[in-house]
Amino acid sequence: MPAVKKKTAKTKKRSAKNKSGGLLATLQELFSRFSSAAIAGIAVVLVAGAGILWAGGYFGLLGEQVNRLASSSAAASGFDVRQITIMGADKTSEDELLTAMGPVVGSSLLHFDAYAARARVEDIGWVRSAAVSRLLPNTVHISVREREPAAVWQLSGKLHLIDQDGAVIREIGAYEYSNLPLIVGAGAPGSASNVLKALRKESALWGVASALIRVGDRRWNLRLKSGADVKFPEYGVERAVQDLGKLQAAYGILDRTLEYIDLRDPARLVYREKGAEEATMSR
Repeated sequence: MPAVKKKTAKTKKRSAKNKSGGLLATLQELFSRFSSAAIAGIAVVLVAGAGILWAGGYFGLLGEQVNRLASSSAAASGFDVRQITIMGADKTSEDELLTAMGPVVGSSLLHFDAYAARARVEDIGWVRSAAVSRLLPNTVHISVREREPAAVWQLSGKLHLIDQDGAVIREIGAYEYSNLPLIVGAGAPGSASNVLKALRKESALWGVASALIRVGDRRWNLRLKSGADVKFPEYGVERAVQDLGKLQAAYGILDRTLEYIDLRDPARLVYREKGAEEATMSR
């Protein structure tokens, strides 16, 4: 009896082995029937299917869903924007800044785009430069550096406040910033940058300046509050302003009742007092 049982078990084991080997052989046979062309065809179908999904926007929609889920999860975890703090804004209104920021409060702080927000803030006329940062766990901080008004630009009957670089800050009324020089002429703000910077360094000249008038789109005349004109050269206007400042400090040239001062000659200053002949002075 025991011999019979062993024989039976051995037979079953061999049968299972044959069955396993037969299955493996069958799979190998099926795989061998696929040619390289067929495999390439399957690959083309898969790539085409992926392209259809991409063109249909399914991948983009999936990415948006994942991003939306991550954003809501971050907000739910306590990393939502609850306050916006502002520093350095004197002339820039809080409403302007908040409008530039957009609907930030309540959104995810971790997904807040500080770089895009900074660009929007720097589009505000008063803002020269800005920094926008995320402060964990729930604060967005805005720090701004504002422009300094340097002159008023008149164009087509409208007045615009500009800084010394010629950047337009905002449109103003007729009686606003009347203490600043008036710039007259199309395209004048950008061209006036050098002369404005030079004049601001000479307090004696800045205090008596009334207007800057563009002449022939080449050079500038400075209209003094007394009504006299200072004719600046086309090139070297910074040096001309410095020379005039020195002559004012030494001789009080601007305190005279002048009709004009001509600085277009780099070697000498030509001027004329009211009721007198033209005179010269070395520069």
